[in-house]
Amino acid sequence: MNTSPTTNKESNEHQLAQQAMALMDTHKVRPTPENYAVWFAYSEGKNKELLAEIDNIDANKLPFTLDTNKYLYNKYIVGNRNQKVLDDASLAAQRLLQDVLRVVTDFSGEQKNYNKDVDQYIEKISTGFEDENIKSTLKELVQATTTLRQSGEKITEKLEESKKEITVLRKNLQQVTIEAQRDFLTGVFNRKTFEKMYDELSMAAKEKETELCLIMIDIDHFKKFNDKYGHLLGDEVLKTVARTLTEVLKGRDVVARFGGEEFVVILPETPIEGAMKVAEMIRATLATKELKRKDTGENFGTITVSMGVSKFRHGIDTLPTLMKRADDALYQSKHRGRNCVTRGAND
Repeated sequence: MNTSPTTNKESNEHQLAQQAMALMDTHKVRPTPENYAVWFAYSEGKNKELLAEIDNIDANKLPFTLDTNKYLYNKYIVGNRNQKVLDDASLAAQRLLQDVLRVVTDFSGEQKNYNKDVDQYIEKISTGFEDENIKSTLKELVQATTTLRQSGEKITEKLEESKKEITVLRKNLQQVTIEAQRDFLTGVFNRKTFEKMYDELSMAAKEKETELCLIMIDIDHFKKFNDKYGHLLGDEVLKTVARTLTEVLKGRDVVARFGGEEFVVILPETPIEGAMKVAEMIRATLATKELKRKDTGENFGTITVSMGVSKFRHGIDTLPTLMKRADDALYQSKHRGRNCVTRGAND
C-alpha cells in the first residue's frame, strides 16, 4: 500500500515530537513551548550550530538552566526568525498531545467504570450471609477491594490533573504560534505572515478566477510627530491605526504592519472599485480619531494617512509588482497633499 507524502511528513513530525519530549525529560528541561521549539529543532537536526551548541553543553555536563534555555531559544529560534521550526514544532506537539490526551481520557473512563462495578459488587456480596467465617472473609475482601478502589481513584485524579496540564500546554503552544505571526506592538499580522497569506489568497484567486486587491497605507508626518512627542505617543498612533483597520475590515481581509509606519491590507474577492471604497472608509474613520494625552488631556490632533490601491492581475502580477503599483499610488497621494487615496496605474 502506498503512503501519501502528507502522511509521511506527519509521521516524521510525530517521531520528532516524541524525541524532543524524551530529550527534554532526560536533560530535565522544563516543558515550556519555547524550550520545546528548541529541542524539536535539535531533534530535526538541520541546524548544525544548534546541534553543536547543545552537544557541547551536554558533553561538559552543564545543566540546562532557565538562562541557558532562554539563550538557546533567543539565538536559534527567535534570532534566526525560524518561523517554520515554530510552526512545525507547534503542530507536531499538538498532534502528540492530542494522542496522549485521547489515551488518558480513555483510560480515565475505564477506571471510573471499574470503580462503579466494584462498588456494586461489594454491596451485592456483603448481604445474605450469616456464617462468621464467610463474613470475615467477605470483610477482608471488601477491605482489600476498597483499598484497590481508593487507589484507582487516586490514579483517576492524577489522570485528570495530567489532562488539564496537557490541555494548558497545548493552549500555550497555540499561543506561541499566534504570537509568532503577530506584530508585537500593534497585534496585527507581521510582514512574514502577510507574505505567506498573500501566497495563499493569490493562489485561491487564480483557481477561482476571482479578484483581489491590495492597499498600502502610510501615516502622514509620522516621523515629525515621533520626534516631537516621543516614541511612546508614536506607539499609540500605530496602535490606533491598527485598531481602526481591524474594526473597519471584516471577513477574510488581512491587515499587517509592513514596517515602521506602513501598513498593508489584502482584500480577497474584492474588485478595485470596492477596494477604493474600503480605503476611503479607512481614511475617513481615522480622520475622526482624536489623539489625546491620558494624564493631561492635551489634544494632539487627528491621524491622517495616505493610501495607494492596486488590483491583482491574473497571469501577470507577483507580490513585488502588485506592491510596486500600490506604493507608486501611495507616493502620488503624498504629492497630492496627503490624507487621500490614489488608484494604481492601469488598475
